[in-house]
Amino acid sequence: MKLKGIFMVLCVVALLTTPLTAAEPLELTYIQSPFSGDSINDDTIRIGAFNPQVFGTTKASKPEVMGVLGKIIRTYDVVAIQEIRDKSQTALPALVDTVNSGDPHYEYVVSERLGHTISKEQYAYIFNNQTVELTDTPHTYPEPNSTDPFHREPYIASFRVLDGNFDATLITIHVDPDEATEEINALDDVVRYAQSTYPDEQDFIVMGDLNADCSYFDENSDSTMSGSDYYWCINNSVDTTTKSTNCTYDRIIITNPAVSDFTGDADVFRFDIEYELNVSETIAVSDHYPVYTTFWCNRDVDSDSTPAFTDAVIALQLAASGKYDPDMDVDCDEVVTSLDALMILQAAVGVVSKVLSI
Repeated sequence: MKLKGIFMVLCVVALLTTPLTAAEPLELTYIQSPFSGDSINDDTIRIGAFNPQVFGTTKASKPEVMGVLGKIIRTYDVVAIQEIRDKSQTALPALVDTVNSGDPHYEYVVSERLGHTISKEQYAYIFNNQTVELTDTPHTYPEPNSTDPFHREPYIASFRVLDGNFDATLITIHVDPDEATEEINALDDVVRYAQSTYPDEQDFIVMGDLNADCSYFDENSDSTMSGSDYYWCINNSVDTTTKSTNCTYDRIIITNPAVSDFTGDADVFRFDIEYELNVSETIAVSDHYPVYTTFWCNRDVDSDSTPAFTDAVIALQLAASGKYDPDMDVDCDEVVTSLDALMILQAAVGVVSKVLSI
């Protein structure tokens, strides 16, 4: 294991060896720090998703709304946009022109128009070409023959930072609310497809308006996306709606190898507070808040692989949630606790000679 992997392992060991009382449940550090303006940290990359709610020519004709959308997008290195509804194909270029007003360095890629009804939608990735670049041709998920799991097939694109070694394959989707459970469970197949398409990549990020809460989806259910292979950066405590509802519709989910790149900073961007908007001005922009997460630019371990660190993170997630995975039950006591995570890390750094097994 290389030094950067050992450093991360030792940091988690330090966390795990800190005594906890019964009133202090162990959980992963989850930083929620707002950001402002156009500032982007040189050491990190900010990736996220935003549903600007029926984005088309009507919304594009409102300068005050477009101005806010432009400022929001400039806070990202890469942002996935959902619910673009525009037969004329003019609204998105107009938005990117607004983003680039005075300092043109954002580009975009856009999907074909998708959907089972007359009301078609498109996805787009808008990205800062001074910090990231595309590494492959974006495409929609090719549903297997004789299947139709999605109303709007996910849109897949791969990016890498220009100054650093972080790269990732992004998968964005606007889940149909009436079939949210079925579509969210089908996302695991999309990730498997992406993994087979990009075998050298370990970092996959699923994000968008998943309608993953309230009446559409049981966020505590045993979804295929809630297993030990994934970490939900936007967790169930976050309200992603701008109206009076309290629902976590929008999500960012990463595969576990990406956890070592994740800074711990993930949240909604409260653009209403940042730009001092009243309720009507906020709703005119969207009924969703944008979601974001940040990743270190220089800590990607795709080529190094730190399975012990990733396994320890998985064990911590299970310990915090109370869920069980026999593969993470190192001491074979039929429960996954922080002790299992500690034993995995101790084995990795040579504190113990081997991990217990049956």
